[in-house]
Amino acid sequence: MKPGIITILFFSFAIAALGQPEPPQLQHANLVTRNATDLAAEIHRVTAEKQASWTAYAVPSIAPDQQMCCFNSHDGLITSCECSLEKQDSGQSARSMESTTSTHLEPRPYFYVFLRSEGGSIQKVRSLSADCPIDADGMTVYWLGSPRTADSVAFLASLVGNAPEESHGDRVTDGAILAIAYTNDGSADQALDQFLAANKPSSIRKKAAFWTAQMRGKIGLQKLIAIMHNDSNEQFRADLTFDISQSKQPEGQEELLHVAHQDQSPHVRSQALFWLAQKAGKKIAVAINDAIENDPDTEVKKRAVFALTQMPEGEGIPMLIQVAKTNNNPAVRKQAVFWLGQSHDPRALDFIESVLTR
Repeated sequence: MKPGIITILFFSFAIAALGQPEPPQLQHANLVTRNATDLAAEIHRVTAEKQASWTAYAVPSIAPDQQMCCFNSHDGLITSCECSLEKQDSGQSARSMESTTSTHLEPRPYFYVFLRSEGGSIQKVRSLSADCPIDADGMTVYWLGSPRTADSVAFLASLVGNAPEESHGDRVTDGAILAIAYTNDGSADQALDQFLAANKPSSIRKKAAFWTAQMRGKIGLQKLIAIMHNDSNEQFRADLTFDISQSKQPEGQEELLHVAHQDQSPHVRSQALFWLAQKAGKKIAVAINDAIENDPDTEVKKRAVFALTQMPEGEGIPMLIQVAKTNNNPAVRKQAVFWLGQSHDPRALDFIESVLTR
């Protein structure tokens, strides 16, 4: 083998080892390669061509072990994954690479952003993992390679909230925020911070909060906690309890416990109790019981009773029975009896029968 060929092969293997982006696994596609030196300008050139097409490029992923694809399943087992660009794939989600098949021994550290354009505007933004087979349905796909990550974030951020509703504005905004949240770059955190600002529409703030909790780790959770403590929008704080409950950081549970005890709004305290109940555990059960006994608002007490019904595997039934027997608030006791009746748990039915036959 000639030295020049050896050098080329070594260079190719070095690129592969570094995880340099390859074009997506496309079927039924007219693939056209373009230069992404100026990402925004190139996307605008494609968009200006009027006919329907897709533009794709790769950006580093903050969660390379998750595969964003469209999963087919049978009897609860994943049988295959493949996405269609043009058809609506109801099964798209992110899953651990351990539960899927992959053509690579290690997950590749990037994912693809797909932008659909037609008639001079972008109509959809999708994010798909590098190992997801994709059917382009005969469409032209412009492949831009791997642009500067900050350029991708800046372009996606420019789409958020700026596409008219009649032009699939929700699909553009939702897809752009998701793609930013999955991007492994500090510019992504800065963009999400902007979307979380109090002057943004609540719909954008809610999407940004959800993906911040899901993807941005401990720093992201700390930002949401700061908002929880300082934001004057009661409904947004109530919605934020769900996002915090979805964080993988242990501090999320501690924050919900704090909110359930300390937030000035009964509605927010109630929502915190509800999402705490989904997690169960001795500490959380104590917090719910404390709300039933000590919260000054009867509606919060009743919401805490309902929270006991949400604890998994019937863990809240004994506490519901105790509330129904001993709580000094008649409305709370009535609520406990009502939810015991709805539970169909044998312990609950035994208690109700004992009350009726006294």
